[in-house]
Amino acid sequence: MKNIYSNSNLKSLVFDLIKYLYKTKDYYDERLSNGVVIYSMNKTYEVSLERCNYNLGNIPIFIEENMKIEDYFEYYYPNTLVLSMDSRLCEYLYYYDVPDCEKVADKISKIFNKHGFYYDFGSNWYLYAVPLSKKNLFKTLNEEVKYDE
Repeated sequence: MKNIYSNSNLKSLVFDLIKYLYKTKDYYDERLSNGVVIYSMNKTYEVSLERCNYNLGNIPIFIEENMKIEDYFEYYYPNTLVLSMDSRLCEYLYYYDVPDCEKVADKISKIFNKHGFYYDFGSNWYLYAVPLSKKNLFKTLNEEVKYDE
């Protein structure tokens, strides 16, 4: 059985997300990777030609060390990743009101699923990875919540 929390699986997930977002353009012909920062394994990863210190094929990436998820986000699943979106990606995934948003959301879900995760939103500007094994647990907890009318 694959260890979804392993650094190699998380790094593969990070790089698969970056590759997809870098090659996918929005309706203004801008890359969806613009304004995206991924936090995982005590590092941040972002596409940046100006600050590039790592090349993923032809994709210039800036990786910063000693960046803990818990220092920046309130809601996340431990030992996974958080993807912050100060970009059009937020419109595609959270507001869901732009052309091809379903296609983009479906592809990103498939990338997360391939590595044993699904994503959930911490807010309208970031999402975090949750193990697929926890999906029914969260659904059950949400269904049990009853509010007085």
